[in-house]
Amino acid sequence: MNAVTQMTSDNSETISLLRDSVSGTVPFDGKRIRSLRGAEPDFDRTLWRAMGEQGWLSILVPEEQGGLGLGMAAAAAVAERLGAACAPEPYVMAGLLTPYLLSQSSNQAQKQGLMPAVLSGDHLVSLAWQPAGGSLDPEQADVTARMQGGDVVLSGQCRFVTPALADAYLVLAKAESGPMLVLVEAAKAAAGRTLEPGPDGVASARLSLSEVKVPADAVLLSGEAARTALRQALDLAVIAQCAELCGLMQRSLEMTLEYLKTRQQFGAAIGSFQALQHRSVDLFIQQELARHATDAAVQKAEQGATGKALSLAASSAKARAAQAAMLIGTQAIQLHGAIGFTDEYDLGLYMNRTVRLAATLGNAAWHRNRFGYLSEGA
Repeated sequence: MNAVTQMTSDNSETISLLRDSVSGTVPFDGKRIRSLRGAEPDFDRTLWRAMGEQGWLSILVPEEQGGLGLGMAAAAAVAERLGAACAPEPYVMAGLLTPYLLSQSSNQAQKQGLMPAVLSGDHLVSLAWQPAGGSLDPEQADVTARMQGGDVVLSGQCRFVTPALADAYLVLAKAESGPMLVLVEAAKAAAGRTLEPGPDGVASARLSLSEVKVPADAVLLSGEAARTALRQALDLAVIAQCAELCGLMQRSLEMTLEYLKTRQQFGAAIGSFQALQHRSVDLFIQQELARHATDAAVQKAEQGATGKALSLAASSAKARAAQAAMLIGTQAIQLHGAIGFTDEYDLGLYMNRTVRLAATLGNAAWHRNRFGYLSEGA
């Protein structure tokens, strides 16, 4: 039982059931993961709908809007188990981030029309917000929006959009009145969509929008409400992503310790060598530090933290989790020797997924810098 499960919470039994449900529904399947690399789509839409049926896509959506309203601890528990299974499904980006943003929308008609299909897994929406240069500051959005009659006209680029082949995109745009989040159906974005492969075989999209027109009622959030909701959603996604990284690093370390117990050299298991025992302990310590940092961030979110307080917690967790996951992944491969580099050996799947998630939404260095900047302004 890990630290997330050990949290003192009124819904601890629900979280335990969620963890068991994820482990049973999405076990590790290396053959499945390899078959999806480079496919279109590069994850299982049937499984995605099953995840919707289980309620996993509804966790951060309030009950009055058709969600479960279980909170961040439940979301992190699901993300961690999916990480342990090395699942390529975009749970954090499309199962938590965009449903949460939709729940914050002031456009009641769009919300009521979209929410049931999004939560059931039938309609998948990706957030498109990073500019072509890859900046992680929402204020640096590259897409511009202008009104033309009853339409919103969008022009500009977004990168690192995940999942790439969504049914619709929630595009961050700059308008004269401030930022806005605009829903663009995939058919209108497809002409300017380029797929960019990732290290784990999962592609992200570069969207190039040129005078793309959508009706004015496609705007879900605008002005300060859009800015606040987006920052909150991104911080929550970072925290859930840390939990997913914890699942990845736990399984990577478990595989390594199992290998050290069975690999023989000089007539003894190499796990009996003191130098390798010391390295294993160091990696376990890094794993536990990442878990505790993630738990602290989860608890902040559970307590209702917003704004700078939530951003500090998210950056503290991601800086620790991303660094620990990369260290454990690279050391795990080294401790395995040549077999760790082969595609047939499952450890590589975990390493490739770790590389992707450690960088997504900001790597360890970026979050250390943000933590320092925010702390100075406290």
